[in-house]
Amino acid sequence: MIGLLTWRVVVSTGAALFFLFSMQHVAVSRPNHLLPAYHATPAAAGAVAPVKAGALLRMALPATASAPAYSVTLPPGGLDAATTVPNLWQNATLGQIGAMADGSVQQSDLNQPNGVAGLDAKGTLTAPVTGDLTQATATSALPGTQKRSLAERFAETPSGKDFGLKLDGIADDTPALQAAKAATPSGSAIQLPAGKLRLGTALTGTKPTVWQINGATFADGSPITVLGTDVIESTLEGGKYFARGQSSADMAPLLRKDANITHTGGTPGFVMNLEKGNCTIPAEGAALNDYVWCHSTVLNSAAFGAGQHVAQASLAQRPANALADGKGSRSQIWAGYDETRDDTGQDSSVAGSLVGREIDVYSNGDDPLGWRIGLQLQIAGSSSSGKPGKVGKGIALGNNDSTSTYGTMIDAAGRFDTAGIDLSASTPVHNAPVLNIGANRNLAFAADKKPHLQFDSAAYTLRYWYDTANLFSIGSSGDITSTITNASTGLGWTLAGQAQVGINLTGLTAPEAMRLGTGQKLSWEPTTTVSTAFSAGKLTDTVAPGVARTLDMQGNETLPGALQNSQTIVQLVQPTAAAFIARGSAAIGLDTTGLTTPDALRLAEGQHIAWEATDAVRTAYQNGLLQDSGGGATLRSLDNNGNETLKGSLLTSGLTTTLDNNGASAMTVTGHAAIGLNLTGLSATNALRMGRGQSIAWEPTAVITTGYAATGLTDSNGGTALRQLDSGGNETLAGTVTPTTGLHLPTFSRTQIKDRPSPAIGLVVYDADDDAPAVYTSAGWKLMVLSSLP
Repeated sequence: MIGLLTWRVVVSTGAALFFLFSMQHVAVSRPNHLLPAYHATPAAAGAVAPVKAGALLRMALPATASAPAYSVTLPPGGLDAATTVPNLWQNATLGQIGAMADGSVQQSDLNQPNGVAGLDAKGTLTAPVTGDLTQATATSALPGTQKRSLAERFAETPSGKDFGLKLDGIADDTPALQAAKAATPSGSAIQLPAGKLRLGTALTGTKPTVWQINGATFADGSPITVLGTDVIESTLEGGKYFARGQSSADMAPLLRKDANITHTGGTPGFVMNLEKGNCTIPAEGAALNDYVWCHSTVLNSAAFGAGQHVAQASLAQRPANALADGKGSRSQIWAGYDETRDDTGQDSSVAGSLVGREIDVYSNGDDPLGWRIGLQLQIAGSSSSGKPGKVGKGIALGNNDSTSTYGTMIDAAGRFDTAGIDLSASTPVHNAPVLNIGANRNLAFAADKKPHLQFDSAAYTLRYWYDTANLFSIGSSGDITSTITNASTGLGWTLAGQAQVGINLTGLTAPEAMRLGTGQKLSWEPTTTVSTAFSAGKLTDTVAPGVARTLDMQGNETLPGALQNSQTIVQLVQPTAAAFIARGSAAIGLDTTGLTTPDALRLAEGQHIAWEATDAVRTAYQNGLLQDSGGGATLRSLDNNGNETLKGSLLTSGLTTTLDNNGASAMTVTGHAAIGLNLTGLSATNALRMGRGQSIAWEPTAVITTGYAATGLTDSNGGTALRQLDSGGNETLAGTVTPTTGLHLPTFSRTQIKDRPSPAIGLVVYDADDDAPAVYTSAGWKLMVLSSLP
C-alpha cells in the first residue's frame, strides 16, 4: 500500500506539474519528453491518427488505417504480469513520467482543441478537424460501390472555391477563375456557389469551360451572362439559363441534343420525340390578358456581311441511301408541323380565337432591294446533278374533311407599295397560267363583290359585271363591247394619266379609225369648250365662244386673230402677264434654228432680255448702246463703233482688277488643263508683267520661286538664293555646274582675250591661238599647262 500510494502521489504530482506547464504554453505543441532510453514501438493495428481542431468530422475509421501518429510508450524491458506498476515506477523521475505521458492519451486531452476525441463502442470518431483528409477513403450508400479517396471524388466536381474564389463582391475573383480554368481539362464544368462575383479584368483563354452558377451574381446584383467565350449554366431566379457572352467561328453549339431513333419494339402510330415540352394553362389561375409562350426563340443580330442568321431552323431529310433496304417508298417526312385545336365544339364567338401560326416581320425604313421577306418558300432539287426533282404544289390549301370550309382562303390585309401578288419573276412552262381561277368563277374587286370579272365558258367571253349588269365584254376574236348605262352624266370612255399616245389606232386595218355620228363633236379638254366638229361644209376648231378657226372644202383657212393668212398675231391686254411662258424640262427653251428669217428674235428699243428669274441680270439696247447690267448697274457696254467699256476698267483696251484682300490670289485656276495660261495668241511686247520684288512660285507651297529684286533675277529655294543673274549678265550659283556632256569654255583669240576690259580674277576662257585654257590672275592672263591623256 505504501508503495502504491507513493506511486500515485508521484504520478499525481507529475500530472499537476505537467498541467501547469501546459497552461503556460497553450499555443505551443506538446514538447517531446521521450528520453533516449524510451522508444516507441511500431504502431499496433487499428491505431488512431491524431486530428487537429477545426470543423467537426464524424466518420467510422477503417480497421487498417495507415501511418498512425500515436503509439504506446513502454518502459525498458516491457510490462508483464509479474511486474507491478508501483514497484516499477515508484522511484521514476519526473522526466521519465513526462516521457511516458507524452506519448499517451491523457484524460485531460479528451475533446480538447489540441487534444483528441474519443471513440464510441462502434468505432465512430467525432472530432474537430482542419487537417488534410483528402487521402481518406469513403464509399457511397448505394450498394456495390467501392472505396475511393476524397481527393479523387472532389476532383470530379471542381468548385471555384477550391482555387481561392471569394465571392464577397470586394476581392477580385479573376485570378481564381483563371486558375480554375487552367487547372481543369477542356470542357470541364466548374461550380460557382452563391455570392457576389467581382471581376477586375475580363476572363481570357480559349479552352472551353462550362461554369455552373448556383445563385451567384455580379457585385451589383446583375446576372452573370458573360465569362469570356465560355458557356454559362445558371440557376438564377429559379430557372435554368444557358448563356455565352462572346463567341467566335467554329465554336460548338451552346446546347446540342442528338437522338438515334428506332422503332424496334415500339407501338405502331406512337409519336417519338427528341424533345417534348408540355404546357398546360388551366381555366383558373391565369388572367384573361396573360400571354403564355410554351417555346420562344429570340435572335438579336447586328452583324454585317453576306452570311445568314436564322432564329430557328428545321430540317427533315431523307438520306440518299434511304431506299437501299428495298422495302419500298418511305414514310412522309415533314420539316415542320403546327396544329392548333379547338375541341369545344362551339363557334369562335363563344370559344375564342384560334390561330394556326402567325409570322410577324418588323423593320424600319424602305426596302428598295426587296430583301425583307415575310415568308419565303424555296423549292429546289436536292442536288445539282441528275434529273431535277419536282414539287407538285408550292402552297397547297385544302380541307382534310368534306364538311369544313374556309371563310376566306387567302386574306391579304395591310399596306403594300409594289404589288399585292407579284408573279412577274416566275417562269411559266408549257404555257402554264400564272393565275387560274377557273371558268364561270368570279374575280371580285370590292368587299360587296358587285364589280367582278367572269369568264363565260359557253360564249368564251371575258365579261366585266357590276352587280347583275354586264358592262364590258371581250370576245374570243378580240372584239370589245361596252354598254353605257349612265347617259345623262357619264362618259363613254375616259383615259387619265400620262402616255406617249393617248389612243393608237395605227395598227388597226380599218377604213375608219374612229367614227363620229352626225352632230357629235370631239372635245379637246374636260369642259368641252375646246372642240372640233364638222358642220355646214366646214371643219371648225372652237376655243371659246366666238373664237374659232375654220377650214372649208376648198382648203381656205380662216383665223380670227390674223391680219394675214401667213402669220399669227397675238395681242395681249394684260400688261403684267408674260407674252410667252415655258415651264417644265427641255433641251432648248426656244429653238428658231429651223426658221429661215434674218431676225430670229426682235426686240424694240428699250426692251431687254432677262437671264435669270429675278430680272436682275439683263441685256438691252438703248441710246445706241448694247448694255449688260446686273442689279440695275451697267457692267459692260458696246457702242456702234465696236468700242467696249467694262465697269472697273481704266482703259477701253484692257482690264484692270483691283484687289483689296491681301490674303487672296489675284487669279486662281483649278481643274485640269493642258496649259495653265496661254498667251501665245496675244500680240503684246510684255506677255506677263510683274512688279519689283514680286516672284513666281513653281509649286503650291511657294518654296521654289523666281523673282526680280535689287540683286537681280533670282531663283530661290525656301528663301535661299540658288541662282542670280545681275544686270551686267553675271550669273552666281550657290552650288556647282555639272553639265552632263562636259564643260565647254567660251573660245576667243589671243587678241580678244587681252582686250577684255577689267576681267574678274579667276575668269577662265579658251585661247584658240594657243589651243589651251587661259585663266586671269592678279598677275594677268596665264596659260594652263596641258599634257596628253595616258
